[in-house]
Amino acid sequence: MTLVRAFEITSRLLALVGLLSLILTRELSHFFGLAALGAVGMSLFLVLTGAAFSFDRRVWTALNLAVLVYFFLDIFFISQSLLTASAHFVVFLTINKLFNLRTPQDHLQLYLISFLQLLAASTFTIDVTFMAVFVLYLLTATWALMLHHLVTESAGSADRPLNGAASGPSPGLSWPFILSTNTIAFLSLGCTLFLFILIPRFGLGYFHRSQSNLIRMSGFSEQVDLGAIGSVKEDWTVVMRIQPSRPLPAFEGIYWRGMVFDNYDGRTWRNSFGSGRLFSSEGTGVFNLEYRRHPERTITQEVILEALDTSVLFGAPNVIQVGGRFSHIRINGMNSISLPTIPATRIDYTLTSMLPVMTQADFQAESISYPLSTFRHFIQLPEGSERLRRLAVEILDQNPSARTVLQKVITIERYLKKNYRYTLDVEPVVNGSPIDDFLFRQKAGFCEHYATAMTLLLRSLGIPARFVTGFLPGEWNEFGKYYTVRQSNAHAWVEVWFPQSGWIPFDPTPPAPPDDSIGLIGLLSRSMDSFQWRWNRYIIYYGIRDQIRLAAEVKSDTLRIQTAFMELVRRGLRTGADLIDSMPVRPATLGIIAILGGVGMYGIVQWIRRARGPFFLRWPGRSRKARTVAFYLQMLDLFRARGVPKPDTLTPQEFIRKIPPPLSPLRPAAAELTGYYYRVRFAGISLSEQEERRVSELLNGMKTPPSVP
Repeated sequence: MTLVRAFEITSRLLALVGLLSLILTRELSHFFGLAALGAVGMSLFLVLTGAAFSFDRRVWTALNLAVLVYFFLDIFFISQSLLTASAHFVVFLTINKLFNLRTPQDHLQLYLISFLQLLAASTFTIDVTFMAVFVLYLLTATWALMLHHLVTESAGSADRPLNGAASGPSPGLSWPFILSTNTIAFLSLGCTLFLFILIPRFGLGYFHRSQSNLIRMSGFSEQVDLGAIGSVKEDWTVVMRIQPSRPLPAFEGIYWRGMVFDNYDGRTWRNSFGSGRLFSSEGTGVFNLEYRRHPERTITQEVILEALDTSVLFGAPNVIQVGGRFSHIRINGMNSISLPTIPATRIDYTLTSMLPVMTQADFQAESISYPLSTFRHFIQLPEGSERLRRLAVEILDQNPSARTVLQKVITIERYLKKNYRYTLDVEPVVNGSPIDDFLFRQKAGFCEHYATAMTLLLRSLGIPARFVTGFLPGEWNEFGKYYTVRQSNAHAWVEVWFPQSGWIPFDPTPPAPPDDSIGLIGLLSRSMDSFQWRWNRYIIYYGIRDQIRLAAEVKSDTLRIQTAFMELVRRGLRTGADLIDSMPVRPATLGIIAILGGVGMYGIVQWIRRARGPFFLRWPGRSRKARTVAFYLQMLDLFRARGVPKPDTLTPQEFIRKIPPPLSPLRPAAAELTGYYYRVRFAGISLSEQEERRVSELLNGMKTPPSVP
């Protein structure tokens, strides 16, 4: 393949990779993306087949005007987004330039446009697919730029048409050239990775696009209509990934806590405590909420939360510390944690929680005194709850052994699990109480019905309880050691107050059906999701905390290696000393013998070198590559002898153009020798015997002083 042909193909491949980076963000419509791919594919096909195709200049002018009008319509009426409209416009510029590539300068403009496509894609997505496209773009761009340089040198100017680049010898592509080009590309990628580790991010950047298509969630606002969570239970969209310092305990109720509600009017739960008080960061995004810690109950969670339409921060209950890239958080009277505003993008944060534990005193307490002024919110009942009170009393009468408060709570919980059926297909209740309909007629429902029923039954017995929404733990990923939480894991449960233990969670909902995410498909899905987690955690959200932790790990590993190396050296020295002590010859005698032996070996090597002995003992004067292009160095010596040295800042082609007029008769021979030099130096093609004789003739001709007209 010739240089020009490889250059033409590589330029179109670079445009294709830039377009793919935009298509994979799913921001372009299917029709628009397919049309653009078709145009790029046609341009590549024309190059491969050697066919020619072009529109009249007037047609391109009309298309440019039409696209400019469409650009403004796109901003204000169609996509109503400057970023999306700009992406559409850049795609058209790519297509326009692909069918109007005449000079190396046009190709360079195409490279800039393809880079704008990659930049636009980086604002649309932070998905792991962008990494693959970025690496592919880096390799292709390195190829394209190096070929552009060689073609420009061959053509003599970046503004000269490409058909003039083949007027001189056009070297082909060799394996050394391919390997060296790819080596440069991977070295560039390595430098990029080094800078990535060295310079952490403190945010998502000024050009990160705010997502308008937030994941819609129910159950995490100031009020929740009964049945709202059930509407998302069949949605498998991932809402967050949580990596805990240890897996959650296997008993019910320890879930990812979100919102808490205290007031129920018969159909809707409300939060009467509001969004809560605003807390400021104590530096580097750390919020200390509670200073009493019990190491055996503490669990730390690293959370990557998708862009949801709620400001709630989810995590294990009883949060004592929050860490994240935000300056303020809100905490209300029921310990629900949220941000001041709804984040428009995916966020990451860290929570440290103290898991709730029942004390022995609360285990044995048969009655508990609750101050009405403090707990009136948590024993509130809607009007018309007499039938519900009678049911609570009947349940306890059927279980006379339930004497303590904890036993009464567990009795109510078991009654609901045993006597009611879990289903998402619940008949809507137009008139009357949905909970009465659940308890006394349908006797079937989902988590909201169970949690609401248990909360009201306990309140009717005078036991403070509240309604909690959040998520079940989700699917455990054994590869990344984290939980994948989906919308289908949305859940509701109950928290009951105990004087010594605080709020303890209970879950009256029957166990969910067995998870079918096993087998080969589930294994592959979890392995791919683990890769996505690492991409998000260690690439997208790599920050100053990770840099400090990485530096500490490097320091620790360095000290360990240094200690092991010094121990190995000490062992070697002890072994050597023991060996010397066991030898009959004195150490001083051994030293003298070693010195004499070294001097003798040096003399032998020098003698062989002077005698031009075996090649492996000769000291090379020049490298092999320098010897293969010695004819070019001889040519430069001839010009230097005539007072025209070649500056290091000039390329070989530029040096030929700079030969002064008195030496212009030597320019054709110098150009021909430079062509041979390019073939040998960059393409790795050896000269034939005929070409070597031609080189000798040219050099001999240049030794004769040129005749001055």
